[in-house]
Formats: sequence, C-alpha cells, structure tokens
Amino acid sequence: MTRYATRWLGATPMSETTVMASSTPALAGMAAAGLGFDRAVNAGGYRWWYVDGFSDCGGFGLTVIAFIGSVFSPYYFRSRRRTQARAEDHVSLNVILYGRGSNRWCMTERGSASLLQEANRLEIGPSRMCSSDSGLVIDVRERATPLGQSVAGRISLSHEGISDECFDLDDQGGHWWWPIAPQARIEVEMAQPDLRWSGGAYLDSNAGSTPIENAFTSWNWCRGHAMNRGCEIHYDAQLRDGSEKRLSLRSDDRGRLMRTETPGLRQLPKGPIWRVARPARLGATGPCRIQTLEDTPFYTRSRIETENSQFMHESLDLRRFSKSWVQWLLPFRMPRVAGGRLAG
Repeated sequence: MTRYATRWLGATPMSETTVMASSTPALAGMAAAGLGFDRAVNAGGYRWWYVDGFSDCGGFGLTVIAFIGSVFSPYYFRSRRRTQARAEDHVSLNVILYGRGSNRWCMTERGSASLLQEANRLEIGPSRMCSSDSGLVIDVRERATPLGQSVAGRISLSHEGISDECFDLDDQGGHWWWPIAPQARIEVEMAQPDLRWSGGAYLDSNAGSTPIENAFTSWNWCRGHAMNRGCEIHYDAQLRDGSEKRLSLRSDDRGRLMRTETPGLRQLPKGPIWRVARPARLGATGPCRIQTLEDTPFYTRSRIETENSQFMHESLDLRRFSKSWVQWLLPFRMPRVAGGRLAG
C-alpha cells in the first residue's frame, strides 16, 4: 500500500495533508470475488453494503444498507460494552424510501439465525441481495417504523463493472471503504407501497475490524453527479487520535476512478432538528438547495443541488452516537426481533 500526500501551494508555511492509502478488495479482506457477501466479520466489527439512487424525474429516491454487525444498533452497542459481541448476532436491512406519498423507514435488527452468507447472495431475515457481474438485485420484505406498514418489492442495480480499488480510512488497515460502482442505474418496482421508477444510483461498501466509534469521532461524505462529468466523491474522516484522513475521487462514465484535488470545505446549515453539523466538499461556491432526508441525533443525510451537480451527502457524529441519551432513543426506530430466514 502507498501513502499519498497533497501539497497546497500559495500558503506560508506550506502545509501537507496525507490522504487515504489504497489497496485491492482482496488484499484489504473485503472480497476475494464478487462483493464479498461471504466474508467473515470480526467480533465487535462491522460490514455494510450501501445503495442510494434518485429517480430521473427528481421526485423519488431511496437508500438501502445491509449490515452485518449493525454499527448504529443500540443492542450491538450495549453488547460490545459487556463482552466481545459477535457481528452476526446483530444484522439488519435498512430500507428508506423518499418521495411523494411513499416515505418509509425500515430497520429491524435480527440475530444470526436470520443471516445467510454465500458468495453471491446475502439474506437477512425475509430480504435478500443477489449479485452478478452486471449488477445487484435486492428483494425487500420489511416492516416500516413506527407504524408497521409492509415494504415489499424489488430493487435492481445495473453497472458496467466494479472498481478494484478500496481505501484505508484509518491508515492502520482496520477500516476500509470500497466505492464499488460509483455510476449505476436503478430500477425500483415496489408492490408495497405501489411505486415504480428508474434513475441513477451508487453502490459502495465499508468494513471495520473494531467498533466504528472506537476509531472515529466523525466523518462527512458526499457523491455527486453532473451531466457529462461523471461522478465525484469526497470523503473526510476524523479519527479519535486527532488526525484526519481525506480523499477525493472522480469516475468517468465507465466507472474508472481517478484521484482529484479536494475542494474547500463548506459549512452547510446544521440539521434542522438535532443540529448535527454538515461540513461538505461540494466543489461549488454558489448557492445550493438542501433537502434534508434524514435528521437524527447523530447523523444527517441530505440531497444537495448546486448549479451544475446533484449530491447525496452524509454527516456522522460518533461522539453524539455514544451518548447514553442517544442510545436510549434508538430502539424506537430500530426494533429487534427473534426468528430466522424465510424458506425459498
């Protein structure tokens, strides 16, 4: 693995910023082949696969995250404090739908009896992800909180190929981020709620061998698409030792990644309810339109439109996450149930 440094000219004295080192998914332990669904996860650690997308019409969006070792689970948090908790005892599929009359939020935690890991298939309770060389199919059968509505249907991603480069978030080889397919297409066919749309999408994965809150205090991340300009991605991670890791990438229309100069940091307005900070590297200095998609005590997700790009942005405060009052609140949005997978 290689260390990279970026020198910023025009400042006195000249400053130096170290950015994230890179490796392959195989060497980082994320995947020997495919998306790594069959890889073991360390006790106390985590693995997630993340999908987001927006409809071509601009009226709908979604986020899907499959967790082994559900990092934001209050149950896993408590287990980690008591003993060396097994990641597979805390699994969930987080499904969030955005749009006119179709907003839903699902995140039911389950135990190891609900988990099946195979090379190209991941099952969590009644839902599953299946991967192929050309894409990913997600069959969803979940219940929304707090009202318990059924959320069921199929989400299909297609892409031309996957990236063979992942990035070391902590410079110790303990936490990795893999931008699998920065540019994909998504087809959404939900039966409950009744919903059909297609648009642009994004797929990545994160993995850690230790609890996320033990390594980081916060991070912010965004990915943006612009007409005929591919995809740009910016990642800032603040570590508990006071250091920072930073990375900016651009992908072309075939998904090939290139390192680029990191834009300046903008302090967007804090989350409207819980007041979580929203620092962002948007590469644009003009006005922007912010749609807050998720506003929680420790996390925000936002859709941001600048003059020439549309971004998905996330900001995470792990100091807030670890507060006892936040842990007390989380079970109201993240129920835990017993039981196994459905047959079939």
